[in-house]
Amino acid sequence: MSASRRARIARFFLFITLAMMLPATLRVLDKVPEAAQRQERLYFPSGKFLIESSLGFREAMADYLWFRFIQYYGAFRKDENDLRYMDLLIDGITRLDPKFAEAYYLPSLILWSDFGNPEASIDMLKRGILHNPDTARLKFQIGFIYYVFMREYSRAAFWFETAGLCSDATDREKRFAAFSHYKAGDDRVSLELWYTLRESTDSPQMLELAENMIKKLEERVSAGSPRPATGPNLEPGL
Repeated sequence: MSASRRARIARFFLFITLAMMLPATLRVLDKVPEAAQRQERLYFPSGKFLIESSLGFREAMADYLWFRFIQYYGAFRKDENDLRYMDLLIDGITRLDPKFAEAYYLPSLILWSDFGNPEASIDMLKRGILHNPDTARLKFQIGFIYYVFMREYSRAAFWFETAGLCSDATDREKRFAAFSHYKAGDDRVSLELWYTLRESTDSPQMLELAENMIKKLEERVSAGSPRPATGPNLEPGL
C-alpha cells in the first residue's frame, strides 16, 4: 500500500473518530446544570475547529452532523433535551457547508414553531440567504413569517417578490406577493401559505403543525371570520 493511500485512510479514520465524538459531547452537555452551561459550551468544538479537523471531508462531516441534529431534535420532541446546543450544531454544520440551505430552513421553522420566536427565525433565514442568495425557498419563508405571524404585509410582499426573482422560483412567489398587497390579513391567504408549507416540508413535526393550522383556518374561513391568523405559541387561543 502506498504512503499516500495510507495517509488518506488515516485521515478518514480521524474524521470518523471526530464525528463519533460530537454526539457523545452533546449527551454529556445536556446533563450539565443550567448554571454551568456557559462554561461547558467551551467544550463543544467550534465551527472553525470543525473545518480544520474535517480533513477534506467537510460536506461529509456536515451531512453526518445534520443527521445527528435531526436525532437531537427528535429527542427534544420527546422531552429528552431542551435544544440548548442547537445553535452550536447549526453553526458547525453551516460553517462546514454554508450552501446547505436546509440547515437554515428547518432550524428557522423550529425557532417559531417550538419557541415562538419569529425574529430569530428570520435572522436564521437571512444567514442562509447570505450564502444562498439565489434560493427562493429561504426568501419565501421570510415572507411567510411576516405574513402569518407578524402581520407585516408590505414586508411579506417584498420578500415574496424577492423570492420570485430567484432562478428556482415558481409562480407561487409572485402570486403570494400579489395576495400580500391586495388581500392583506385575509385568512384564505394564510391558509394557502400553510398548504404550501405542508406540501414542501419533509419534517413529520412540521407536517403535523401544518395540518393542525390548516384545520383551524379551514373552519374559520368556512365560518366567514375575518380575523387574521397567527402562529402557534404566539396566540395560544387560535
